[in-house]
Amino acid sequence: MANLQANRTLSGSFAEVWVDGAKIAELSELTLTVKLQREEVQLGMDVDSKITGYAGEGTMVLKQVYTRFYEVLEQAKSGVDKRCTITTALKDPDALDGMEERYSVSNVAFGELPFINYKMGQVNEQKMEFRFRPSDLVCMDAIEADK
Repeated sequence: MANLQANRTLSGSFAEVWVDGAKIAELSELTLTVKLQREEVQLGMDVDSKITGYAGEGTMVLKQVYTRFYEVLEQAKSGVDKRCTITTALKDPDALDGMEERYSVSNVAFGELPFINYKMGQVNEQKMEFRFRPSDLVCMDAIEADK
């Protein structure tokens, strides 16, 4: 392993996120997770496991400037399951060799649309949970920043 320096660790402060091509400047947190579904397999007295499927889950937390994604609710009211695309880029100026990480996930289905979440004395946040198919997640990992 190379001799790494602390300043080479990536900071979320330099991340950018777009939903359906619109930049989400008020984003404070984004999580994309792939959960593996496993079934136990007994081999003699040993119990191991085998992957039998996987599912994608995510969370997006926004500092509330205005309510976003109302159109998802409006379309749901008329029976349409609106899906979105989330794209993210992390281009930290201190990154090792000027690298950049980019991810894109399409077919995002929101499971919650929080419209009201007020707390006295605090900045309002909207936490949105969503699901996606892992096969719709594209990783353009560690590309050179200037290309």
